[in-house]
Amino acid sequence: MAMNVGSGGDGDDDEVVSSINTTPLVDVMLVLLIIFLITIPVANFSVPVELPKRSNELRESTPKDVVISVDAQGGTFWSDACIAGRDDLQQRLKKIAA
Repeated sequence: MAMNVGSGGDGDDDEVVSSINTTPLVDVMLVLLIIFLITIPVANFSVPVELPKRSNELRESTPKDVVISVDAQGGTFWSDACIAGRDDLQQRLKKIAA
């Protein structure tokens, strides 16, 4: 490595060295290039994955829970809808059970 000590002589010349030393930059870039060249074949290793197939099935959603509630006045409700009486409730339950 060389060192710039300026011109010899009386030393009255205060000159600023405006050149950039690119040797460390080139060294780092070469090391990174070697690392990338070594790791790229390892990164290309893949695991086979089976993806689900697309299908256009029409699915009907059926309610799983039946909510029956009774208020303080004795009114019966089927999922927030008022039921007329006990016979209407039995008919709805028979329809759901079938």
